[in-house]
Amino acid sequence: MPFLKNTWYVAANAYELDEPMVSRTICNEQIVMFRKADGSVAAIQDRCPHRFVPLSMGKRVGDTLQCGYHGLRFDGSGACVEAPHDDDSQKARACIKGYATVERDKLIWLWLGDAAEADPDLIPEFAFFSDTDKYTSCQGYSHIKGNYQLISDNLLDLSHIHYLHPGIHEGSNFEDFTNKVERNGDTVWSMLWRHHYHVNPAARPMFGLEGDADDVEGQGHARWDAPGVLFVDTAFWDHGKSYGEGWNTPNAHLITPETETTSHYFWGSGRNFARDNEQFTAATAATMKNVFETQDGPMVEAQQRDMGESTDFLEHKPIILKADAAGVLARRIMKQKIAREAEADEAAQIAAE
Repeated sequence: MPFLKNTWYVAANAYELDEPMVSRTICNEQIVMFRKADGSVAAIQDRCPHRFVPLSMGKRVGDTLQCGYHGLRFDGSGACVEAPHDDDSQKARACIKGYATVERDKLIWLWLGDAAEADPDLIPEFAFFSDTDKYTSCQGYSHIKGNYQLISDNLLDLSHIHYLHPGIHEGSNFEDFTNKVERNGDTVWSMLWRHHYHVNPAARPMFGLEGDADDVEGQGHARWDAPGVLFVDTAFWDHGKSYGEGWNTPNAHLITPETETTSHYFWGSGRNFARDNEQFTAATAATMKNVFETQDGPMVEAQQRDMGESTDFLEHKPIILKADAAGVLARRIMKQKIAREAEADEAAQIAAE
């Protein structure tokens, strides 16, 4: 299945751009990113058009990248600004692809398609990363050897938690929760209400909960946007109160295809309690990385091994369970968007002939 091009992909956590440059394959395109002197982020093809070596093997020269082989230099738009061994006529022939980028909510977003269509208003919101008055957050990255849609399937079906993540929701059962799936345009919501959710009374003060009751009301609502951008809003509150009057941990799960069968998994978590506890922040990041890389990741990778080079899970005729509703809906939306984009590209190509 081809990749969707005219959409925003997360290409990096913003802190990664503290390095001189970051090279990453996205949808089979090798891209190198760097922060310019004015603070903006540039992203260009990581391939010198002369001998086809990665520009990331070279070095930064101001706001340009210099190829480490023969010294050609390229600016943040992909234009060749220096060809040391030729006259200026070579520069126009040596340009490479540049990509539109936006830095928002501590993330670097990249538009893979036509830069003229890159509308920043289409970027889904993850404001908790930037709302430092209300939340403390952490971020991280994992590499998964599986198709990006398999990871979205996993995140949209939380019925696996009690089996794959023992201890995380100990004392509560998924069967006692209420799940509702809705579509709003091309956004999918999988809303999960956790009634009478068990909380260790000893942990209540840390979570900002009052009293000594061992159960609360809660939610774990997931929002999916193409191509694999998920926001999971987890919250708990005492009976008789409502959302916002208790413990809130918004989470980001940002899945970007590397190839058809490998994915970049950018993740992050915020919290409105124990905000000055740096040990808690570090422990949260370590736990998330461990869970994704030793529990969810191996399951997704096992699925991919069984599927081989195939990327369309539904073509394998799986048994569909009730909890699969959100994942199946997200897959159908992706298939529709990719098909519409292919039709538009074909029409444009015919018109140009």
